Amino acid sequence: MNIVGIVCVVAAYFIGNLDFAYIVVKAVRGEDVRNYGSGNAGTTNVLRTMGLKYAVPVFVLDALKGSVVIVATRLLGLADAWTVASGIAVVCGHNWPVFLGFRGGKGTATSIGVFLFYDWRVALISIAIGLVVLVIFKMVSLTSIVGMVSLPIVYLVLCGLALTPGVIFALFLCCSTVFQHRTNIVRIASGTESKIGQKVKMGDGEKK
Repeated sequence: MNIVGIVCVVAAYFIGNLDFAYIVVKAVRGEDVRNYGSGNAGTTNVLRTMGLKYAVPVFVLDALKGSVVIVATRLLGLADAWTVASGIAVVCGHNWPVFLGFRGGKGTATSIGVFLFYDWRVALISIAIGLVVLVIFKMVSLTSIVGMVSLPIVYLVLCGLALTPGVIFALFLCCSTVFQHRTNIVRIASGTESKIGQKVKMGDGEKK
């Protein structure tokens, strides 16, 4: 039994619980961001409710907490399987944080953070694919979905057709992103999904 590995996985989950969308909005406005807009504690909802000024640091901080976990496990010399398990744990902590009643974000920023430091080549290609979608369709949700769905495909192309911890990691991030965006997928299909530039201000009657 690898005690250090187990400790890293548990610690990663609780690091994931540091939901910076919730923390920043609570600190600045004294409000729970989940009561507005999409009801999600993530970057996109902060962008819609408070603007780019607050959304950018939220995105960066949520990505960094994922990156820190990957860097820490590698500095400790843990096997790749423990690195992947810790990466999965930090994303789970963000999406389903025990301290926020298991109502967190959708995991895109944290997923980007973990995979940038796990395999930067795969991450950058998937990010580029997502950005093309963003430019064309102006939908952050669709960008996140397409970018993360491309992740395991790009990984298999670059790293070979084998069931490795990296493939499992990429598949988990893909599936968790699609699951967390399931309501967005319904709105995208019906043509009612919000696009960049559409804002919801706190106190404008859009409270959940």
